[in-house]
Amino acid sequence: MPQCNMQSQTSNKSSMLDNITNPVTPATNPELWYKYYEIVKQDAPEILDTFIENTAAKMELTVDYFVQEFLPSTKESI
Repeated sequence: MPQCNMQSQTSNKSSMLDNITNPVTPATNPELWYKYYEIVKQDAPEILDTFIENTAAKMELTVDYFVQEFLPSTKESI
């Protein structure tokens, strides 16, 4: 019985690894991308611009459009 369980776990890990080969963007995996964004923003702000630029490039968007459409607004409502 444990052998079947291990086989199932291996299969699940396999499919998770297959998904990692796809770029993580707000369009493909929003939950994960925004978690990455928050981590980079808090722990490595010096590379945040590069992270945003690379994501925009993966999505074939300009950085300005990407920021406008996918990043939370930092402006306060008046």
